Amino acid sequence: MKFKVKQFFKMFSQHIIFPMIYFLNKWKKVDGKLVVLADAHHDSCPPHMLEIRDKLIEKNYKVREYFVDISKLSSLRGLISLAGFMRIYPSCGTVIICDNFLPVASCRKKKETKVIQLWHGCGAFKKFGYDATYDIPKGYKGNVYRNYDLVTVSGKKCIPHFESAMNAYGKVLDTGVCHTDRLFDDQYITGCKDRFAKYYPKAKGKKVFLWAPTFRGNAGMANLVGEAEIDKLGESDKLSDAYIIKSIHPHLLEKKDSETMNTDELMVCVDVLITDYSSVFYEALLLGIPVIFFAPDYDKYSMDRGFYLEYNSLPGYVVTCFEELEKAVIKTISGEDEYKEIRDKFIGDYMLGCDGNATERVMSIISRRM
Repeated sequence: MKFKVKQFFKMFSQHIIFPMIYFLNKWKKVDGKLVVLADAHHDSCPPHMLEIRDKLIEKNYKVREYFVDISKLSSLRGLISLAGFMRIYPSCGTVIICDNFLPVASCRKKKETKVIQLWHGCGAFKKFGYDATYDIPKGYKGNVYRNYDLVTVSGKKCIPHFESAMNAYGKVLDTGVCHTDRLFDDQYITGCKDRFAKYYPKAKGKKVFLWAPTFRGNAGMANLVGEAEIDKLGESDKLSDAYIIKSIHPHLLEKKDSETMNTDELMVCVDVLITDYSSVFYEALLLGIPVIFFAPDYDKYSMDRGFYLEYNSLPGYVVTCFEELEKAVIKTISGEDEYKEIRDKFIGDYMLGCDGNATERVMSIISRRM
């Protein structure tokens, strides 16, 4: 019932309240130097926007940040908070988002205002958006991705999948994904490793495995699968040389304790990634980290959501039960690496835009359009 009430408020806001507020403020002149960074899942700048925000400030753009985590608010308070964005939307030169942000799609925007979707993941893996079952509720009316002028992706092979998922044909470019620039920044990596040593002293001298699963269902009703097996792995007598860290998806953090370091920060400090259907594995490829794909509910998940890739052709061990997972971990600890060539091929197909210069390419597009 709570989920249905929130969906009603979303549609009521998008089709009536937000367009009305935009219309009442439409008289405002578009300021080409005004860039608004917006997100409805964080109270502060999301990690995936940090690079572009810092570069915009460096280039003397008028940067305004509009961040509110609506999951922490009632439907009414969420509506009121997001309504504030609609008052400045008519005067924006550029709006930048990195996830679904319904106010952007709630009205017919001015042509002078450009909307850039950075997205928060690399590559193309599990189906999402209009290609998926759960992402957009059946009763939802409208286009979640309306008004986009540019969607940035990590490589050419991602383009057709993002075009289909977002109904954004002709608007997707393989500029690279801005937040991956930090993976080429020695200062960032050193800082993460220093923090890791402080927060995880027991990991010293061991092979560190990071479990970073995606969520099941949709963002409003998310759940987790596979944690019992991961806990069992940590208790195995055969794996005394392994140290396992769990990094839960942000949509599940309200059900779990918050992490000391987020997944992006942990990634540069660990030896092996264990995931299921998360596109975070593409970032592991850039870092040269082996990947184990642990999918205990593969049959159900593949039927419910599906993939853009052939799951059994992924660049790492693909396992579905604890026994297989334990064997894969033991092989990895021993130094076996039979997937390096496949990982390199995946980088060539899906990650060539992520070379440390993605933010500069996006900035170039913004400046030309201004």
